[in-house]
Amino acid sequence: MINPDETGKKFCELLEIIALLRSPEGCPWDQKQTVQTFKPYLIEETHELSEALDNDDPNQIREELGDLFFQLGFINQLYEERDIFSIDDVLQSIIDKMIRRHPHVFAGKTFASYDEMSKNWARVKEKENSKKENKTYELDVPKSLPALTRGQKVASRAARTGFDWPDMQSLVEKLSDDFKILTDNTLEGNKKEIEKNMGDLLFSLVNLGRKCEVNSEECLKRATNRFIKRFKLMEELISAKNLTIGELDSESQLKFWAKTKPHP
Repeated sequence: MINPDETGKKFCELLEIIALLRSPEGCPWDQKQTVQTFKPYLIEETHELSEALDNDDPNQIREELGDLFFQLGFINQLYEERDIFSIDDVLQSIIDKMIRRHPHVFAGKTFASYDEMSKNWARVKEKENSKKENKTYELDVPKSLPALTRGQKVASRAARTGFDWPDMQSLVEKLSDDFKILTDNTLEGNKKEIEKNMGDLLFSLVNLGRKCEVNSEECLKRATNRFIKRFKLMEELISAKNLTIGELDSESQLKFWAKTKPHP
């Protein structure tokens, strides 16, 4: 349970520490930071939290959450010093947004299905954006996101407007067509077309992940981790024979690789 007095006190203490670090009596490193110089640390901490979540280590997650709270508080401090907005403005903004976007939780509204609820979310968001001076286009997803994550978000947002594959069969057929085109251009050695076709195939795969409710970024991450694990095991098996990978022919390498395949 949250204790408002105790939690609020700790939150304020953190903000006071950040303000002190930025003050003339504070830390020279913190004093010289700007939004742009500090941004890489925010990105780094976000990735560290993501890795902690993958490791499912509560102690590591708790620590990384604390680091991320500090990063967010620090960025807020930079704007508060310039009287652009305060932490109260930030918190009120997200509170209002969450209440506005969840009428089924806070306003007693009911939806016939999950899909209808998602469409309502999109309508509320579109209404919010229409009131902004700098209107956010529906598919404007940050370019700094990993490519697979960005692709899946763009595809999801397009689908919310009603632009989507009519059924799974049509998507599977598109995947097959994209793969054949890529294969043909690969055999012809047309690098420019290979790059374009590989992108098309990856985007189709991202759509498949979206339709199957599978996170494409996580799929690739786990596949890469599986490859690393098997590769290290293969190295150990080869080393045990007093050999190296480089001195083996392809057929021999594949035999060792097959030995690392996990049992079902």
